[in-house]
Amino acid sequence: MSFVQRKARPLTRDAVSLRDDRLFIVACDDTYAPKQYFGFFNITRVKVHAVPTEDGTSAAKYVLERLLEFDHEVDDELWMLLDTDHCTAGNHFQSFITAIRDARQRGIKVALSKPCFEFWLLLHHEDETAVTVLKNAQETEIALRKKLGQYDKRNLKQEHYPLASVYKACQRAEKLDGVVKSGDNPSDNISQVYLLWKAIAAKGLPSQLPAELRGLLP
Repeated sequence: MSFVQRKARPLTRDAVSLRDDRLFIVACDDTYAPKQYFGFFNITRVKVHAVPTEDGTSAAKYVLERLLEFDHEVDDELWMLLDTDHCTAGNHFQSFITAIRDARQRGIKVALSKPCFEFWLLLHHEDETAVTVLKNAQETEIALRKKLGQYDKRNLKQEHYPLASVYKACQRAEKLDGVVKSGDNPSDNISQVYLLWKAIAAKGLPSQLPAELRGLLP
């Protein structure tokens, strides 16, 4: 069994500040991009421990299994970031829905991206009205590469995702989520990663929260 040890968190801090930290354990069906992405940000009193897919088992039920291996405290939040591309059709659909429902029954929060996590990254740079026509993950990666001049999910560039762009992405994603229907099987492109960012902002200290993220507070 794997454990997230408080003393093993990446930043050095004394025991008093350690008790005040809030931990988000975020399991992903992606191997590379989310772990790098969340590693770019340093929010006072909030830590995000991203759990990537490392063995090719990216189906939602395996993402949930990996998440449940981690020990956590009452104030910590458990999340699953799931792409819908290839998972909401055919034989995969029922397993996908079952894993999501099981997660929610356990108090785990779920953030879907259709078609993929790269759609969330693209929202840092493109208005939501410009990206709804993308049909799949391949088209989304092509659009992201065109916008940035390059894109390699194994080697994200921190300068492509400043905090100011995170706030814009959250605004754009929330607009889309407000109009797209079908619940756990979205009818059109969305990314609910903004929900995770709003939760992160809510757990931070308002006086020490970066100015770019204060707009995410309730």
